[in-house]
Amino acid sequence: MDSSGVSIDTIPNLCYISNRLLPFEVTIVKAAQFYGGKDIRVETVPDPTPEEGQVLVQVEATGICGSDLHGYHHQPEKPLSPRIGGHELTGEIIDIGSGITGYEKGTRVAVEPISPCNNCPECFNGYYNICANLRHGGGGFAEFMVARTPNVYALPDNVSAEGGALAEVYAVAVHAVNRAMVSPGDRVAIIGSGPVGLTIAQVADIAGATSIAMLGKPDGPIQIAHEAVGAVPINVDKTDAVEAIKDWSDGRGADVVFEAVGGTANTLEQATEIAAKRGRVCMVGGHRTPLTFSERFARSRELTVIWSFCYGRRGGKTEFQVAIDLLAVGKLDPNPLITHRFDLDDINEAFAVAAGRDEHESVKVLVMPNN
Repeated sequence: MDSSGVSIDTIPNLCYISNRLLPFEVTIVKAAQFYGGKDIRVETVPDPTPEEGQVLVQVEATGICGSDLHGYHHQPEKPLSPRIGGHELTGEIIDIGSGITGYEKGTRVAVEPISPCNNCPECFNGYYNICANLRHGGGGFAEFMVARTPNVYALPDNVSAEGGALAEVYAVAVHAVNRAMVSPGDRVAIIGSGPVGLTIAQVADIAGATSIAMLGKPDGPIQIAHEAVGAVPINVDKTDAVEAIKDWSDGRGADVVFEAVGGTANTLEQATEIAAKRGRVCMVGGHRTPLTFSERFARSRELTVIWSFCYGRRGGKTEFQVAIDLLAVGKLDPNPLITHRFDLDDINEAFAVAAGRDEHESVKVLVMPNN
């Protein structure tokens, strides 16, 4: 009998790993197949088998990313070839491919979704996020997925699976704060109160920002930033953002402005309007439409505009690992950002909630494939 009172003898193909009942031989695997736009179907897929240099991960938690929502909002005319999405994930290693050392079954892990070529000048210099042959992976919206061992990071015992699922988002924030060179004493303004904006607020606070202003909507997410790092909440639907930043900064503007919205909003113009003279504007959000701004205004203030994409290395350590380390020592608190959790079978509802931020005041929505 196991701890739940179920007789193990009556359940075929099961074994214990790390004191948990887990499948030894996977024969039926459910995954969310994405056919484009809102066409998401939970279907049975072939059971994944780790090949050489891979591990099999039983997925515990996967976050819905803003990039997932960009595709969700754009329905194609014809169904696409199905793919399994989900790139912010944690789980447990339950099988190991050949030629693998240093990894054990039962290890809790977070999976980094990007894979560089490791054989170009950008990779050699640590900027693997801008590798010309960069590949983006997924597979987290499924019960099981295979991952390359270079992409697998062990989770410390004190980092929960849910918190670890935000490691990828925190890595984006670590990279952005590094790119913008936030220093002790800086006034930091963040446009966008989604997961990226809120994680930037936490990392900027660690970096020494003396004051943080959070511009966003609705009230719930910006209030999270206020409670987490004392950020001044500015609801852009209720307040003139430019005037609010002037009041907050004694008329000077923000030393560093982060844009964390993306999409179709022309937030670059707003970012340059609220930056201080010789300030730095860091564009983090991915935009689908061209951006415009007043060149004369930016030039007369000698603003620096910086672009930030994904994450790379910082010194001898990946920024993904830096994010996990900061979670492990309690410098970052992911719990206030996790507002909703759904089973895999309810993934369509999960996406609707993640897309309906104003209605649901959702921030980070998690899908729990093995609940």
